[in-house]
Amino acid sequence: MSRFLVLALGLLLAAASSAHAQERFLPLQLIIGGEWDGQNTITYPTGRFGELIDYGSTWEGPKPWIHPKTGEVLSVYDRSRNGRDAVRQIFAVRRDQTAIGRVSDNRFGIEACDQEAKFPLGLWRQGESRSFDYTCWHYGKPGIMTTTLTIQEIDFNYGGFQHSMRVDWVLRDKDAGRELDHRIYTFAPGKGVVHLR
Repeated sequence: MSRFLVLALGLLLAAASSAHAQERFLPLQLIIGGEWDGQNTITYPTGRFGELIDYGSTWEGPKPWIHPKTGEVLSVYDRSRNGRDAVRQIFAVRRDQTAIGRVSDNRFGIEACDQEAKFPLGLWRQGESRSFDYTCWHYGKPGIMTTTLTIQEIDFNYGGFQHSMRVDWVLRDKDAGRELDHRIYTFAPGKGVVHLR
């Protein structure tokens, strides 16, 4: 093997190892579109924040909310979208601060959820995948759901937005074992969701 080929192979392996080990702190501000001060702690920005995508979703909060099933007082954000398919969701950060998820949703008969993981928070690595089991009450009946979050791109340029992040979100009914929803979200600092498919 030539020296050039050995050197090129070594550089490729080093680059692959570096990309695999890439870590980043994902603040709540990246998800809702707020301004972040660069501290590696989960803080709760106050105000009304709009997403950049065409759906016209806005986040507003935080405010106190009493969970109707657990009685726990949570700091939550309202996420809403108006129009013919008006959506109102209430989001709270999980106790372990690894994600934010819905605690209420006006669709699908969801009365409440406890500890959902919809969007990642805190320290994550490029390519990392985590699964979360949690309880949701649909039409009065509790059931176990599983979400899996996978970081597809942890820090990249999306259409001129530096330091964007792309996450793959899969929702499953744990008992039935079937997939219920699957989305890929792209977030940009100060903008929130900039692309969804």
